[in-house]
Amino acid sequence: MPRSIWVQDNILALLRPSLLLLTGAYHFFMTILEVIFVERRPLTLFNITKLRYKSFARLWTKNGEAMSIEMPGPLTELLSTCEGVVLNIGPKSGEILSRFNANRITVMYGAEPAEDFHTDLLRNAQKKGFGDKYHALQCGGEPESLIPALYKSGILEVSGRAGLASDGVFDEICCVRVLCGVPHAQQTINGLYNLLKPGGRMIICEHVVNPWRTEGRMLARFMQLVYTLLGWPFFMGGCELQRHTPDFLKDAGEWDKFDLKYYGPKDAIPFVVGELVKKGGKSYAEVVKE
Repeated sequence: MPRSIWVQDNILALLRPSLLLLTGAYHFFMTILEVIFVERRPLTLFNITKLRYKSFARLWTKNGEAMSIEMPGPLTELLSTCEGVVLNIGPKSGEILSRFNANRITVMYGAEPAEDFHTDLLRNAQKKGFGDKYHALQCGGEPESLIPALYKSGILEVSGRAGLASDGVFDEICCVRVLCGVPHAQQTINGLYNLLKPGGRMIICEHVVNPWRTEGRMLARFMQLVYTLLGWPFFMGGCELQRHTPDFLKDAGEWDKFDLKYYGPKDAIPFVVGELVKKGGKSYAEVVKE
């Protein structure tokens, strides 16, 4: 490859997130105008959390489908093999539901904190053949939000261990572009580990801190800092560019399988994609065969 083309491609890879950041800022200010002049609820401006949720929902409604066409690594193949009782963290408006095989799934719970997504989420679930097997929960992935919602849904009994779930209720837990935005990442991932049955599987597709010490590069790591300072977490619904998610997952508990690979490691937004299997039990397929 000619050097000029190589330099151009690498510069574009580093600057591409700036377009998304500008888009996020645009939708935030458009949300402010809608709240004031369309909804006529100016007091909403004092609820920054709600305003940011509405802004991100607006951005995703306009761009989410296009942003979900190409996904890194073997994600589609992994999602298509999900079966049993499944927890989907942060499904937004349900663009990735087409990648599941609804016939293999007994029931799926979608934990989505942004209420503005729920109408489209349930509509997409119907379109993709889930019928009444899909349940949308208005909550996040963090234990203090997720556990009460699961308890209310009837699937979960709450133990006395600091509000954590009773051990193991889900055969599969899917985290697709969501752990970057959950509060208290390690605590949240620990809680998800507790919710997974022994032998259960966690499917991961997350963008993470650039691995510049190994297969990444320092300039990409520097650009992550720049985008953060320019307001990426604020305008992108709390999304963090610099999370050490693989380390958090390793520290959550014991795994029989821990298969995560980097995709685009030299980019400002590198991903890890793969599957983890919780130690100490049989998979859903093995249990069914018995």
